[in-house]
Amino acid sequence: MSKIQKSIQKAIEKSRDSQSAGHHPKRDARSGAAKKDKKSVSGIFRLFKTAQTDKEVMEKSRFVSEVDDRSAIAAYKILRTRVLQRMRSNNWNSLLVTSTSAGEGKTLTASNLALSLSRDVNQAVLLIDLDLQRSKVAEYFGFDVEIKQGIGDYLNGKAEIPDIVYTPSGLERISIIPNRTAVENSSDLLSNPRMKELMNWIRQQSDQAIVIFDMPPVLVSDDVLAFCPETDAVLFVVAEGQTERASLEKAMSLLGESNLLGLVLNKSAESRGENAYGYY
Repeated sequence: MSKIQKSIQKAIEKSRDSQSAGHHPKRDARSGAAKKDKKSVSGIFRLFKTAQTDKEVMEKSRFVSEVDDRSAIAAYKILRTRVLQRMRSNNWNSLLVTSTSAGEGKTLTASNLALSLSRDVNQAVLLIDLDLQRSKVAEYFGFDVEIKQGIGDYLNGKAEIPDIVYTPSGLERISIIPNRTAVENSSDLLSNPRMKELMNWIRQQSDQAIVIFDMPPVLVSDDVLAFCPETDAVLFVVAEGQTERASLEKAMSLLGESNLLGLVLNKSAESRGENAYGYY
């Protein structure tokens, strides 16, 4: 087992110990909500603006739906199942995806996971690009030229919620809230009343929808720390041969008592393929 894998295992064990020590306030709050009647799985997917996807761009971005990479496809199926199992068992609905630094594959992981989850006929997904300084979600799907308004415009009071929710063409049970351009004072905006209004709107749409937030690396800005209390769990992406052990330990320390759903090992040398994935 490599040093990075040992660090991952240690972080997971620490997270499990902290969660088993007592009831987490978020989990307790969710348990009551789970008893309510479920809304339609399509509740969050009313007819919003349609954004045309580009299959060639998605292939270049290495979306598993567009490439012939059996190891990646299998890894994401496993990841999807594990994520669904843990989130449903804890009555969690929102997931923050982050990493220690740029280039470790968090946006691709968040996007591929969203697509994998949406293939479950009982599961709706909303993918939100909250990496407000280096937004890539719309670009990865190939429809950035179609985007006239995004979440940055909404947070700055220049757009309303129906203006920023897009349904990708040719895809079912998934909607995306992208971002267009870099946003100044992003951590402040993530804590402002308009962000809270958006979160309330999301919760009203469907109790069955999973919301995935693609966020900046933990060590790059304070955005994750500012927004983490609004989400149920954190999925951490690390890259074999790239993520430094000290950086991972520092990031885990900063996340504190956040619910760690798991860690995804990207570019694993122990798996086949140039871009391989593993889940721990």
